[in-house]
Amino acid sequence: MKVVKVTKEYFETEDEKVYFFEPLDREISVKDMQKIVDVNKKLIKNLIKEK
Repeated sequence: MKVVKVTKEYFETEDEKVYFFEPLDREISVKDMQKIVDVNKKLIKNLIKEK
């Protein structure tokens, strides 16, 4: 999943727009958001493997 845009209210990938539960205090870069998405994806894969 590739992040293409980040605002205080949402981030957008190639396929969807995902809104934050609460708006961020400040905007973060696409690069930083991509790191967060990648780590979360890896965590989910590991959790699924453990079951």
